[in-house]
Amino acid sequence: MKIKNIVLMTLSLLVGFIALTIGNKITIASSQSDLLTINRILHEEENITINEWSLHAREKLEDVQSLKDVKDYQKEIKEVFPEGKWEEVKNHQSVQMKMTFSDTTFMEESIIISISLTTESPSTYIIYEVKGEETAEKDMKRVNKEINEKISSIFRGKPAIFSCIKGEFSDKMNETLPYYVTQLLDAFQANTIEAVEEEDFVSTSAYTPIFKESIDNQAKEMNFQLGIRTHGMGEKTTFVVGTPIITIEY
Repeated sequence: MKIKNIVLMTLSLLVGFIALTIGNKITIASSQSDLLTINRILHEEENITINEWSLHAREKLEDVQSLKDVKDYQKEIKEVFPEGKWEEVKNHQSVQMKMTFSDTTFMEESIIISISLTTESPSTYIIYEVKGEETAEKDMKRVNKEINEKISSIFRGKPAIFSCIKGEFSDKMNETLPYYVTQLLDAFQANTIEAVEEEDFVSTSAYTPIFKESIDNQAKEMNFQLGIRTHGMGEKTTFVVGTPIITIEY
C-alpha cells in the first residue's frame, strides 16, 4: 500500500470520527438494516463476490465522567453478557476496557468502553464491533436480528452505526477502475461528492437516498463511500463499500 493511500484512508476515518465527536455534524437515523441493504444490493451484481462484512456502532456516554462511572457501566455490561472475556489497557491518555464475545463462532464481536484522561472533562465512548465472512442473504437476516438485539442491550441511546462490506470483482472481468466505480455508484443510486484517483486505487465519497445517516462534508451531505483497488495485471480487483463512511482498512 502506498503511503499516499494510507494517508487517504486515515483522513477518511478521522473525518467520520470527528463528525461523531461534534454532535451537530451527524444525523442519526434508523439505519440498523443498512448492512442488509448493502449485502442485498451487492448480491444482485453478477460479477461480485463478497468476502467480509463489518458493523461498528458508537455512542458518547455523557453521564460517564470518571473511572468509577466506567467501572459501574462495565458492571452493567457484565450482567447482560456474563460470558464475555475482558481485558484492560491503560496509559496516561486513556483507559480502554474491551470485552470479547466467546460464544459466537460465525462472527467476531467485541464491546469497548473507552475514556480519555487528557482533558478536564473526560470523554467516554461505548463501542460495539462485529464482523464476519461472506454470508448468504437469508443468513444475514438472522445475523442482523442478533446484532440489533445486542445493540438494544448495549447502548443507552441511539448510536451512530457504520456498515461496511469487502469483496472482489470476478477475475473474468478486465475493466478499468472507473468502470467499477460507475458500476457500484449506479448499483447504490449514488452521486459522487468527491474522489481521489490513482493508477491502482480509487476512493469515492458520495450521497445516495438509499441510506438515511449522513455527515456534512464541506457543506455537502455524504453517506456512502467506496474504495476500489487493483492488485496488478491479471490479478483481482477488490473493493470496500460503507455507509455513511468506511471504517475498516482498504
